[in-house]
Amino acid sequence: MKAIDVTAQDGYKIKVVFSDGVSGIVDLHDLVQKGIFQPLQDEKKFRNVHTDGSAIAWSDELEIDADNIYAEILNTDPAQLLHTPSYHAAD
Repeated sequence: MKAIDVTAQDGYKIKVVFSDGVSGIVDLHDLVQKGIFQPLQDEKKFRNVHTDGSAIAWSDELEIDADNIYAEILNTDPAQLLHTPSYHAAD
């Protein structure tokens, strides 16, 4: 699925809408406390969130795979999203 819209919310949360209609709010408070994401503690920088469809990003260096956000909204493991069953016609 492609992310089609992302908006920053108060408290280091983002609201994301996907092309299949799935949408939700994800809390990134813990993420902005760590490593390269610490600059996003500045709310002005955090509010500059955008998407190119495959990533949720703040800059070329700070991004999260949109599939991970999709899985978070669905409360599932991202690996589960990659393993869709395939069906074949009987011989």
